[in-house]
Amino acid sequence: MTRLDLDQLSVGRDGFRLGVLDLQARGGEVIAVIGPNGAGKTTLLKTLARLIPPLSGSAAIETNALCPVAYLPPPGAVAAGFSALHLTALGRAARRGWSPGLALADLEAARAALTRLDVSDLADRPFDHLSSGQQQLVLVARLMVQEAAVCLLDEPLAMLDPAHATAIERAVRDLADAGRLVIASTHGLAFAARADRVIALGPDGPAVLPPGEALSPARIARLFGVEVSVCPCCGQPAIT
Repeated sequence: MTRLDLDQLSVGRDGFRLGVLDLQARGGEVIAVIGPNGAGKTTLLKTLARLIPPLSGSAAIETNALCPVAYLPPPGAVAAGFSALHLTALGRAARRGWSPGLALADLEAARAALTRLDVSDLADRPFDHLSSGQQQLVLVARLMVQEAAVCLLDEPLAMLDPAHATAIERAVRDLADAGRLVIASTHGLAFAARADRVIALGPDGPAVLPPGEALSPARIARLFGVEVSVCPCCGQPAIT
């Protein structure tokens, strides 16, 4: 069983500091991170991915998985001339140990992930010749093949059309159903509404809340400075 425990965790960089965060999470959950631009969503995810150190407190991961953590960077962060299939298969590098090159199983896993996201037709195209949205889908496929215990996604739905955004949401839920813990930052309030819990980052510091409370009109107004109403048919917040 995968377990993530944040104990009095404070993150930050370049003069920015996020307030203290406590969280106990388990595999099988989808946790959305919301907040305005500059609130610290990327900084939090990078700290959990161990790309930058915490300012204080601790973030402990317990798992038996070969790959403890996988990180999807924000859109535009990766540039590569590899084919989409090769770049996706490189997500299996940690499983190769000291073995050089990619095995047939790695390529098969990469093809399956691209097919799962309905972009198998991109397999042989150079990654740096793809649109921003297509690149995002390939990078999500690369994260999927890592089979990590904790999956950290920075704006996974950015720049995607509705059909592919839906495919990403299904893939995220599939990861959780397979026992993985998924933490994803997003500006998509509908995606956050369907998460199991929400980490809201705002002027009062981070708060871990159920979606209904995190997305209440009062809290959204406090976080983003805009008024919202609630859709009468689906109960999701809508900007007014």
